Amino acid sequence: MPDTSERLSLPYLMPAQAQKHVTHNEALQRLDLLMQLAVEGFDANTPPALPQAGEIYALGDAPTEVWAGHPGELAAWVGENWQFTAPQDGWIALDKSTGILHRWGAGAWAEVSPPDLANLSGLGVNTDYDSGNRFSVSSPASLFTHEGAGHQLKLNKASAADTASLLFQTDWSGRAEMGTAGQDDFAIKVSADGSSWTTALAFDAGSGIASGAALTQGVDDATVGRLLRVGDFGIGADAGPLVTDLDAHDLSGSFSSHGGAHAQAPAGANPFPALDGVFGLLCGNSTLGGQNAYLWQIAVGIDMPGLAFRVRATGAWGAWQPLWSGANTTVDANGFIKEASPIVRLFRDGREEPAVPLGAGFERIGPGHYRLSNVPPLASRGWQIEAPQDANGNRLVHVACSYEAGALDIRTREVIWQDGWAGGAPRDIPEGRWVDLRFDMR
Repeated sequence: MPDTSERLSLPYLMPAQAQKHVTHNEALQRLDLLMQLAVEGFDANTPPALPQAGEIYALGDAPTEVWAGHPGELAAWVGENWQFTAPQDGWIALDKSTGILHRWGAGAWAEVSPPDLANLSGLGVNTDYDSGNRFSVSSPASLFTHEGAGHQLKLNKASAADTASLLFQTDWSGRAEMGTAGQDDFAIKVSADGSSWTTALAFDAGSGIASGAALTQGVDDATVGRLLRVGDFGIGADAGPLVTDLDAHDLSGSFSSHGGAHAQAPAGANPFPALDGVFGLLCGNSTLGGQNAYLWQIAVGIDMPGLAFRVRATGAWGAWQPLWSGANTTVDANGFIKEASPIVRLFRDGREEPAVPLGAGFERIGPGHYRLSNVPPLASRGWQIEAPQDANGNRLVHVACSYEAGALDIRTREVIWQDGWAGGAPRDIPEGRWVDLRFDMR
């Protein structure tokens, strides 16, 4: 039987040995030094001047003085002497000055490095990983934070046909997904059962234009909860959606329609029954739908400028109410406001068209004799001619007109009395005054 143990060289008690306590205490002393081994320093070659009890040094290759002859060994200060022990393969020692662990092997101490985490086959944190989920985390939350500036989370795919996305699941069944799935357009998809999916919102990779079920699907799609696109309900569009039945229309927004003389004129009461062209329609609905809602419509003439409105309550539309403006009224030569359709103000040396433009041609043939070409006949309803008057209400000129083949011949004369007011000698329209002529719409 050997005298010491194989690994720590602890002395054994011999049979019938005297003073066994000496051997036993020596073994305890060595255990006290070598177990949980911690050294003051590595590669030490010069003994300290004032060593402290229990201090251990890992000696270098060329120790001096009392350490000479013990290269690579452990030197421990016990009592008043240095005790030397040769380390064995696999011993671990802590450097008390740095906190770094060292391991003895191949005749030298080497730092114990953390395991190499590069190119791991997988990693599971509080759970297992598998071939499809090589990094798995089971935790109430996961945190990715910056180290002083920004932070990016990158999802990289091999080709456009592959998928780079975030998938949100309930009990391992998909409920929402966002990313580039099977293409480079970015999309947000949702599902109620994990099998049927709806693209709620998608953005074209080239243009950034949005599409999807979350957007209105047409110019008059009133589905509650959808996002409004430019152009729907006439918002931001050059021309709003065309209304085909004014009385049945109950959507809010900006629309367009046609006047009554047009082949595409809509059904329902028309604010511009003589307009052969397009007009704008602005609508509001106080209950967001339904024939019994409180509605309003405002119509704006384009080809024939004008403004009218009407409202509906208890299921019945009121009459269109025109708003009087410079587009449908004129101030005659005597300062009175009059209803206007196309109006021409005839002066002695020209003409004006203050409301609806006609593009009439003007010609002065002689004193008190004028001709307007490219005009319709004089108005068939309401007033036709208004002559200028003096301060007492007396007409300054007598006016007579005749119409033929798109031209109106106008003659102005002195006012005379012949069993009634009549025209005398030719007289030009007075300077600064004019004759108002009202025409039918074309």
